[in-house]
Amino acid sequence: MKTQQHFTPTTLGIMGGSASGKTTFAALLAEQLADCTPVVLNQDAYFRDWAEYSPEEREKVITANHPDAVLWDALVEDIAKLRRREAIAVPTPGTRAAQRSHTPAQNLAHAPTVVQPSDVVIVEGHLIFWSAALRDLMDIKVFLDVDAHERVLRRMLRDVAQRGGDLEWAINWYRRDVLPNFPIYTEPCKQYADLVVPFHHENPVALQMLVAGIRARIEEGRAAARV
Repeated sequence: MKTQQHFTPTTLGIMGGSASGKTTFAALLAEQLADCTPVVLNQDAYFRDWAEYSPEEREKVITANHPDAVLWDALVEDIAKLRRREAIAVPTPGTRAAQRSHTPAQNLAHAPTVVQPSDVVIVEGHLIFWSAALRDLMDIKVFLDVDAHERVLRRMLRDVAQRGGDLEWAINWYRRDVLPNFPIYTEPCKQYADLVVPFHHENPVALQMLVAGIRARIEEGRAAARV
């Protein structure tokens, strides 16, 4: 007889442009599904550390909006493990998050932790549908659709007002990395979405629909596991 741990967790991908509200939407979903103790993974935690380059070279090649920025093998393997109901350890070696964990002032906040499996796995990031291997592990794919002007305003407010960054640096980075890569690697991935959600403002209807759909999948899985 099967047991409940044998049914595959529901895996949801949330993608959208920079500052489209992915982290916010993922947090709202997790809050609504709190009784399922969902796992939320941010693609940014799998950004490579570019340690193989000298500081001078790194400044020329570093990116956060091209697929080269992500350690795809590690991200795909971690999602596959969670779907097999195996625990994972984060941050992954070779990532910026792991690099920060070795900095004395930040090692407590970024120290390696064990993430236990759950009935719900939420993955969010602005490149996640680019990887076919990762898409194949997702049961539901959501793309947050937000006007480009709104996203730029949100990003500038986030990077400068909320994080205390330099406005000129933020604008230059946006021009150099976000603008040329978004139409090639992020926007076209909308075609892979099962659901496109307008998210200029909170969208409670879309949120409720997703929560209901995820709960239905979980109940189906549990029922099948009891047979």
